[in-house]
Amino acid sequence: GYKKLIKEVKKQNMVSISTPFDEESVDQILDLDIEVIKIASCCVTDRPLLKKIAKAEKPVIASTAGAKISDIDYVAQLLESNKVHFALDHCVAIYPTPNDQLNLNQIALLKKRHNNITIGWSTHESPDDYEIIKMAYTMGARLFERHVGLKRKGSPLNAYSSQPFQVKNWLN
Repeated sequence: GYKKLIKEVKKQNMVSISTPFDEESVDQILDLDIEVIKIASCCVTDRPLLKKIAKAEKPVIASTAGAKISDIDYVAQLLESNKVHFALDHCVAIYPTPNDQLNLNQIALLKKRHNNITIGWSTHESPDDYEIIKMAYTMGARLFERHVGLKRKGSPLNAYSSQPFQVKNWLN
C-alpha cells in the first residue's frame, strides 16, 4: 500500500510528505523513506512528538495555525539546535478562510522573528482567489501549500480545495 504510493510519488518527480500525529508514525515515515515531515498545527505543543521529529534527520515543515509565538519559537529553537532543515508555514485553521481572517501580517512577523528560516503560506481561502498568494509572497512567504481535489460525480469538492486548473492559475 504505502510503499507503492511513495514509489509512484517519487517516480512522478514529486516529494513525499507525511504528517505524523504520534511518535510511532515518525518511525513509519523513516521506514517508508518519506522525504519530508510535516508538523500539524495541532501538534506544535506535543513536545515528545516534536523531539522525535527533530531526531529523524528529515526536512520539516511546521504549520503554525493557532500556535502561540512562544510555541512557534520553541519549535524553531528545537529544530535549529538539532540542525534540521525546516520551514515555518503560516496558516489559519478555518476551512475555508474568509479573506478578513487570513492574518497575512503573521508571515512578516515570522520572517522578522526567524529571518534565516523559510516562511510559508498554507492557504484555505477560495480557490478562485488568485490575489492572496501575491500578497503572501510580498509579505515574505516562499513556500506555498494548497489543498487539491478532483470533482467527482456525486461527490462535491469542498470550498477550500483547488481543482488542477485552479492550481495552475494560482501558480501562474
